[in-house]
Amino acid sequence: MADACIDFDETRIYGEYAIEQIAHHLAGRLREFDPALHLAVTALRVATDTVAQQLHQARSVDPELHQATVAREVPLAEAREVIVRFARHLESHRAGSVPYGAFFVEPASTLSQRGPQRMLAALDHVLGSLDELGGPVREHGHWRDEISRARHGLDAVLAADQRVRARPVQGAGLEAARQHWLRIYEANKHLVAAVLALSGSNVPMDEIFDDLADVHHAEGARDDEPTAGVA
Repeated sequence: MADACIDFDETRIYGEYAIEQIAHHLAGRLREFDPALHLAVTALRVATDTVAQQLHQARSVDPELHQATVAREVPLAEAREVIVRFARHLESHRAGSVPYGAFFVEPASTLSQRGPQRMLAALDHVLGSLDELGGPVREHGHWRDEISRARHGLDAVLAADQRVRARPVQGAGLEAARQHWLRIYEANKHLVAAVLALSGSNVPMDEIFDDLADVHHAEGARDDEPTAGVA
């Protein structure tokens, strides 16, 4: 089931991640299913964009919310970009000279699509690996400084997220758009499960739908706290 506690902001995180992973893992696996996957992914893209547009409109009328929302975009983009660039830098080394797998437990292109809290954990892991195993990495100090700056930028993103999510938003079509997104997201899960089963794939569902991999329903949420931003 699509988790009904997925909030407005998470529809974008989970929707975009699923779209990326479906293309990566399933496109062409069973060609008879490709038209159905294309239809489902297109519907998910439209539903995800619709929630994002409704949410932006609802927050734009509140100057404080608008400022906090804008403030998170640049450091979030910088963190995504530095993950991908550092992975490419590691790949430029002679084969076997640096332990790539010790820095990235999953592809950097996948990590860069995660939510800010998951990316922060990934950057912490990279920094720890640099300290322990980074001797052979060219320009080790430069990369450590750059990744540290991106990691600290994510602290600001998470602080902005807390301010944004702590303030309820309302909009004529916002909750309706989220409910529609939940139905489309659930339909994608059913279709993906069918393709994986029929093709004999061992790719786990939580590698495609990131909400299934999260311990808590929302980033920063606790078991005894309600999720903010859900009407």
